[in-house]
Amino acid sequence: MVSLSVAIAQDANHGHGKPRDPAVGSLSRFNPTTMHYEPVTSDSRYTYYRVKVRLSQTFIDTFRPDPNEPHLMSAVISGDVFDNSTGIKIGTFDSTSTSTVARANNEMQYMSTMALELGPNGDDTIFTLAALDRADFTGKPTDIDAAVVGGTGRYKGATGESVVTGMDVTKGDNLHVAEVAVPRFKRF
Repeated sequence: MVSLSVAIAQDANHGHGKPRDPAVGSLSRFNPTTMHYEPVTSDSRYTYYRVKVRLSQTFIDTFRPDPNEPHLMSAVISGDVFDNSTGIKIGTFDSTSTSTVARANNEMQYMSTMALELGPNGDDTIFTLAALDRADFTGKPTDIDAAVVGGTGRYKGATGESVVTGMDVTKGDNLHVAEVAVPRFKRF
């Protein structure tokens, strides 16, 4: 599960505080006609979305400098994004990651960037960065804290954090729940 709680940094820097989150459990509805999610709510400063999607990888390429030593690996993964409630393909995603396996017990350090490209033309994108330093997560549910570092289109100016949970972030058992607050005023 990915949970993105998002605010704009310029407001936080000027003492305006954190945005108000939508009611717990409320979800944005996917509109198949427009291929957009409808906001859960909005106020004078933010538009709020809570989106449930699943990722399905269609491409992966990995690089290991020494194939006999799985201590360093870099991967590029891309695939399709599906609305959880309707099963409709709503976009694509691209991700790059670097990981190191520190010990025989598979303790891992991991860094990743991801772009969720939504909307009819893929121009409504949410960008995240993730890092973790934890024990073996092979064969166990994965929890990854990620930062929302921006967006384009409907999500321009989005910032915040996310949590990814699942056995494999880009395969069938994953569920990404994005909670996004987007500033209503955009300077550029």
